[in-house]
Amino acid sequence: MKVRRRLVHRFITFELYANFSADSVKNMANRRFCVGGNWKMNGDQKSIAEICKVLSDAALDANTEVVIGCPAIYLMYARNLLPCNIGVAGQNAYKVAKGAFTGEISPAMLKDIGAEWVILGHSERRAIFKETDELIAEKAEHALAEGLKIIACIGETLEEREAGKTNDVVARQMCAYAKKIRDWTNVVVAYEPVWAIGTGKTATPEQAQEVHAYLRKWLEENVSKEVSASLRIQYGGSVTGANAKELAKKPDIDGFLVGGASLKPEFVDIINARK
Repeated sequence: MKVRRRLVHRFITFELYANFSADSVKNMANRRFCVGGNWKMNGDQKSIAEICKVLSDAALDANTEVVIGCPAIYLMYARNLLPCNIGVAGQNAYKVAKGAFTGEISPAMLKDIGAEWVILGHSERRAIFKETDELIAEKAEHALAEGLKIIACIGETLEEREAGKTNDVVARQMCAYAKKIRDWTNVVVAYEPVWAIGTGKTATPEQAQEVHAYLRKWLEENVSKEVSASLRIQYGGSVTGANAKELAKKPDIDGFLVGGASLKPEFVDIINARK
C-alpha cells in the first residue's frame, strides 16, 4: 500500500506540475527574488562585523532582495553596519504589542530599532519551542498589523515526507496563516523541509519545485489567483553556493531562506544565484 500511495502521489504532483508550470514561468519574472539569511543563535560583535563587511563590500544582484535574520541582541548593531538596501529581520516576535511576557519581543520593538522584517514559524520554533500553527498565525497577523514584513515558514519532517504527507502538512500550516492573513502583500512564504535543515541533505531541485508548485495551486484554490501569482515562496534547507543556481532556475522558487551558509562568504554566491 505504501508503494502504491507514493506512486499515486508522484503521478498527482507530476500532473499538477505539468499543468501549472506554464503559468509559473510567466509569473516568475514579476516576483522579485528574495534571499534571507537566518543566523539563528550564532555570532558575536566581531563575527557579525566581519559578515556585514563582506556583504557591504560585495557586488550583490540589485534584482535580489536581501534580508538578514539577526539574533535579537545584535539587531541594532547589524542594522548600523549593513547598507540600507539589505533588510534586517527579527527571528521571532510575540502576538501582542507589550505586556508581562518575560523574554518576548514585540513587532513594535523590532520596528523601533530599525528592523523591517520578522521570521515566524521556523521549524525550530515549532519543534523545540512547541509553537502551534494557530499561535504562529496569530503572531503573523499582529506583525503585519504593526507594519512588519514577514517570512512565514512551513515544512514537513522526514517522517511526514516518508509517509507521503508533505502536501497535507504544508496545506494545514498554510490554512492557519490564511485564516489570519487578509493582505499577502508583505508576506514571503519559506518552504523548509525539516529533514534538510542543518543536516547537509537537500531536497533535489525537482522535489523542491514539486512542493512549491503544489503551494501555488493551493493558494489559487484557497486564497486567490492573484496571490498565487504574486506571492514569493522561498526554499530553505541546506542551501549552499554549490546548489543555489540549480534551485533558482525552478519557476516556482523565488529565493532562499539560508541557515549556516549565511554566516559564510558563500552567502554572496547564493544571493547572486540568478545574476
